[in-house]
Amino acid sequence: MKRVLAVFAVVVVAVLGVMVVRTMRVAPPPPATTAAAVPATPIDTAAAAEHLAGALRFATVSLASGGPIDTAAFLGLHAYLQQSYPRVHATLKRELVNGLSLLYTWVGTDSTLPPAVIMGHLDVVPVPAPNLAEWTHAPFSGDIAEGFIWGRGALDDKSTVLASLEAVEALIGTGFQPSRTVYLTFGHDEEVGGRYGARLIVQELVGRGVQPAMVLDEGGFMGAGLLPGLSQRAAIVGVAEKGYVSLRLTAAADGGHSSMPTERTAVGALSRAVARLEATPFPYSLDGPTLSMIEAMAPYMPFGQRLMVANLWLTRPIVMQGLRANPLGAAIMHTTTAPTMLTAGIKDNVLPPEAQAVVNFRIRPGETVQSVRERVTQVVNDPGVTVALLDSVGVDPSPVSGTSTPAWALLGRTIRAMAPGEQPPVIPYLVMGGTDAKFWGPHSDKVYRFLPIPLGDGDRGRVHGVNERVAIADLATSVDFFARLLRGLDTLQEPTT
Repeated sequence: MKRVLAVFAVVVVAVLGVMVVRTMRVAPPPPATTAAAVPATPIDTAAAAEHLAGALRFATVSLASGGPIDTAAFLGLHAYLQQSYPRVHATLKRELVNGLSLLYTWVGTDSTLPPAVIMGHLDVVPVPAPNLAEWTHAPFSGDIAEGFIWGRGALDDKSTVLASLEAVEALIGTGFQPSRTVYLTFGHDEEVGGRYGARLIVQELVGRGVQPAMVLDEGGFMGAGLLPGLSQRAAIVGVAEKGYVSLRLTAAADGGHSSMPTERTAVGALSRAVARLEATPFPYSLDGPTLSMIEAMAPYMPFGQRLMVANLWLTRPIVMQGLRANPLGAAIMHTTTAPTMLTAGIKDNVLPPEAQAVVNFRIRPGETVQSVRERVTQVVNDPGVTVALLDSVGVDPSPVSGTSTPAWALLGRTIRAMAPGEQPPVIPYLVMGGTDAKFWGPHSDKVYRFLPIPLGDGDRGRVHGVNERVAIADLATSVDFFARLLRGLDTLQEPTT
């Protein structure tokens, strides 16, 4: 017995030694090169703030995919951009796509170089009437006060549109012209799927033979405490995004008078189906972009957490359990299930012959709309409940873009220049929601998602929420980001083989 215990102790010590050695090898990288060498571009911060404020006053609201649109608001914004950025409109080719989306082409000096694409969107989500009283400044006021520009779209996503245009306007003023062609693409319906805006822009450019060296859209952030286990300020950059599908569950049963209920009712059958889905979540997995994210975070974690991540060969179940305890951590490891709508009945004493529920799923890479639908049908396990796509709309998860590309390196350098001397980690990330970047997925493996606005306390909740705003200083940082990025495009040279 003593010999067994001794052998066991030796094994434990050996395993711990291996774990510690592996952990010690996971250390923060040496200070990285930033974009500081890129010449600074003069920026008129006050004018940039006024321009964004003016853009926020146009209520370019998306209500429903393919639904009613206030075209006057979008066309008014188009005219406002023309007035605000005369150099851009004198130098770049401007095209309307499907009447309301904008495509700008800044022709480069070397037509042999693959172009770059910067994306944004003009539309915003509506403001619920019950929330209006909670706004410090009216959502479409475009007020400049307390050091902020206030209004719906200040963060999502008119700041991207205006900051990129501001950067191009300033660069043209210095005589700069990019070596590779740059496309600025601004869709008008991103908030409802982008099918009539960005999707058509991508189709148009692909039809012209465009194969981007880099695509950048919104999707990630810079801030503190963005991810579980990473307390310091960091930048999370989307390298992929989840798919999206809403399924309509329809339960059928005999109708009749509530005084003589049938053994099976439509409401009861539907309730059981929804309960089964919630009780049987999609399986969790630590792989793909989520694994890349955890591994990239490891050097910046406290030693105990770093020990766990550096030794996933042994600790994977424990790490996964820890992630599942956090709503974000759980969501990035599996396809999520969210019942969102229920409909049944017309009167309290009438048995409805039909009851419906809508369940939304955000699909992790490795699964598809079709596999989700098949699994839901299997879990519901009721031939009296049909499972169909809501409005025939579904989007598979995007492909995963690489983090060993010149485009990723340029993005990292440019992001670090947003916080000189700070060296914030740049972490690959799986975007939970949808962006217009998904339409480039089939055509490029260099599609990244990052909103170059340093987020402060509470700012994430302001996206689609109350009191959306952006600090004037942070808008200036965003303009500088785009100016540096555009100047740095010459470094996007793929290694020769």
